[in-house]
Amino acid sequence: MSYRRTAAAAAALIAVAAIAPQALPASAAPASGHATSAPRAGSALIQGVVVDQFGTYLDDVQVQATKADGTPSASALTYASDREDGPQHGYFFLEVTRGTYTLTVTRDGYTTLVLDDIEVAKARQKVSLGEIEIQKKLADTRTKGALEDSSITTKQNGVVDVEVSSKATSKPTGTVEVREGREVLGEGTLRTKNRGELTIGIDKLDKGIHHLKVYYLGSSTLKASSSDNLTLKVVRPKH
Repeated sequence: MSYRRTAAAAAALIAVAAIAPQALPASAAPASGHATSAPRAGSALIQGVVVDQFGTYLDDVQVQATKADGTPSASALTYASDREDGPQHGYFFLEVTRGTYTLTVTRDGYTTLVLDDIEVAKARQKVSLGEIEIQKKLADTRTKGALEDSSITTKQNGVVDVEVSSKATSKPTGTVEVREGREVLGEGTLRTKNRGELTIGIDKLDKGIHHLKVYYLGSSTLKASSSDNLTLKVVRPKH
């Protein structure tokens, strides 16, 4: 599935870039080992930096510019370009001529991004797109919860046993919460040594029937997920 921006949004972005283009480098030896030569003097450029939703700058991302008639015009892989303050990972430049272009940004494990109506109005114009975000595809997870005791007193803390699993890993990590509605009653942190299993104590509750749910908040590689409802009965202690 592609994320396609509107022509108006793209045009506005380019207009801002044309007024105050970012100081992005135009050449360097790529960290990935792919040959990348400096742009020719006086050529028009489309340039930018590719990041994921977590703010990580990404090398080896394919960026292709296509003309309005569908003809491929230029393509490049993002790489680490040299700067005085250190390498800029995720950088790309495309040498183009005047015209209107569509940029397609692709890498395995990420959702393809399509940017429409990128206009290069002048023969030597440098269109700086700034940071372009692509979404990393996260692996599915399954969260289960079980009450150690389904009936407790108002003086006791409930205890929930949690299991988070994924086909992508046997050692998921991240934060787990036990909630009643939007209220967080208890939380814990899954570490690799836990192998997806965790025990969480929750706050004392008033008398009544409480419907709880376990939420795994996900990680940089795993999707968030939640358990089925857990029904906890809380009674007054016997005197």
